[in-house]
Amino acid sequence: MHEVPLPPAGWQAELLPALDDLARRDPRVRDVNVHGSAAGPVPDLDCWSDLDLVVVTDDPQRVAHGVVDRLLGEMPPLFAINQGGTSTRLVTRLVFRDLRRLDITVTTRTDDQPQGQTTTPAPPTDDPMKTLINSYRFDAVLAAVKAARGDLLIGTHLALQLARHVLVAAMLLRDRDAGTNHHRRGGTTWDSWAQRAALVPVPYTATGITAAIRSYTQLFDELVGKWDQALVGGHEPLLAMLTHVDRAAPGTDTDISNP
Repeated sequence: MHEVPLPPAGWQAELLPALDDLARRDPRVRDVNVHGSAAGPVPDLDCWSDLDLVVVTDDPQRVAHGVVDRLLGEMPPLFAINQGGTSTRLVTRLVFRDLRRLDITVTTRTDDQPQGQTTTPAPPTDDPMKTLINSYRFDAVLAAVKAARGDLLIGTHLALQLARHVLVAAMLLRDRDAGTNHHRRGGTTWDSWAQRAALVPVPYTATGITAAIRSYTQLFDELVGKWDQALVGGHEPLLAMLTHVDRAAPGTDTDISNP
């Protein structure tokens, strides 16, 4: 399998003019600003950094969908998406298959700042397993990035969230078998997946987090295959990222945070 390389250093600055132009094509856009680590006279960026963009408009919902649709038409294929917000502020977080990540906040306020991580998944599809796959991939990528940065607290939290996604996949299959999502008791064959999840390596170090993600992904894909074999796989960007994280784990000779 061809390994997906990490984005080159400085990709954020190279992409910013194109994103600015793309957003301003909509006449309803009043302003476009960069925030986060890419802002300031000396940007604090590395290959793990995303690009935070704030788009100011009087019509956030419609403009957000238009900007994202145009972006998806011009960027590499999407790997995962996360969206959330209110009527005056919509945040879309995108992970592309080339491992670049964009956070786009569309808001009515010129002084709005991205407010950390949103936990609202992408809008559900007609297939609940497809929605779950997207959520799994998004959380797994963030867990890997946190491991690369040495943030074991959030990295472990996100890795443990993957166990919940595995169990939700088993729950969807149990519901489909039973024809209902109301279950007074356990005792089905799907209960064994709780024990299987318990055998995953503990994610309390940087390499422990990546090992746990690999194990959860294998379990998750096995369950996805029981739902629809056509949905199995497609995790190459995530698996490539895990390899890069292991090489650059804090404290190793290739630790990119300490050049």
